[in-house]
Amino acid sequence: MSARSRLFRVNLGAELRTLRERAKMSTRTVATRLGTSPAWVSRTETGVRYPTPEEVAALCDLYGATGEMRDLLTAKAESNDGTTINLPSGDKYTDQLANIMLLETEARRVTEFEIALVPGLLQTAEYARQIFCTVDRPQVEVERRVSTRIGRQALLSRPKGPELRFLLDEFVLRRNIGGPEVMREQLRKIASEAVRKNVHVRVIPASAGAHAGLDGTFALYEFAALETYVYMENREGGRFLTDFEIARQYVEVRDALWESALDERATIALLDDLAEGLTHD
Repeated sequence: MSARSRLFRVNLGAELRTLRERAKMSTRTVATRLGTSPAWVSRTETGVRYPTPEEVAALCDLYGATGEMRDLLTAKAESNDGTTINLPSGDKYTDQLANIMLLETEARRVTEFEIALVPGLLQTAEYARQIFCTVDRPQVEVERRVSTRIGRQALLSRPKGPELRFLLDEFVLRRNIGGPEVMREQLRKIASEAVRKNVHVRVIPASAGAHAGLDGTFALYEFAALETYVYMENREGGRFLTDFEIARQYVEVRDALWESALDERATIALLDDLAEGLTHD
C-alpha cells in the first residue's frame, strides 16, 4: 500500500468501525464470528492494515450492510494501489462527500477550478438550494444537502486551516442561478470571503478566450507528506487520482490558469461590478 492511499485507508476503516458500532458488536465478537483476532479487527479499523475486497464483503455481511453500501465499500477496497479511486454518484452515496471533507481537513492547500458553477465552499444557501432543486428530490433531502454544504464552509475560517484557492471562469459569475437577488447575494459572498487571509479567488476573464481549463472542472488537494490528489466529478460520480504524472499535469494547468487570471484585486472589482449591474428585470 503506497502512502498515496493512506487517507482513504483510514477512511475505509472508519466506515467499517461505524458499521460495527451500529451493529452493536465488540471487536472480540467480530473476531470470534470471523475466526480471527480482535487485533485484526482493530488494525483494519484504524487503517494499519488494508482489507481485501473479500474481507470487506464478509464484514459488511456480518454487520448487515447490504446492497449499495456493501458494493461501495467492496469496490473501494479494490482500489488498493491508491492511484485511482472511483466513487459512485452522490445521489446514491454520501461517501463521496465524506472523502472530500477528509481531504479538506488534512490538506495544506486546496484549489478548486470551476467553469460552470460557484464552488460549494463559496455558495450561499439559496444558490445551493437552486442547484439541488434541478434534480427531482424530496424537499427534506434538498434542505439536508443545503445544510451540509453550508456546514462545510467552516473550513474557510478554521484556525490553521488550509490555503484555499478558487479559480473561476467568468461565465460562472454570469450564469444567472435563481434570479438577480440570488446572484447578487452570491457574488457579494464570494467577494466577502475573498478578503480572508487564507482564501484567494481569481477569475479567468471571458476575454481570455480558449484556455487550458476548458476540458473540465477539477480540484487539487496538496499535502505536506502525501502526493497530490486530483478530484473530478460528473453525473456518474467522482474520481480521485493520485498518479504522480497525472497530478503533475493538473498542477501545471492550475499554475498556468492562476497566472493568466485577473489578480485578486481586479477579481473583487469585477464581482462588485457584476453585483451592482444586476437588476430586478
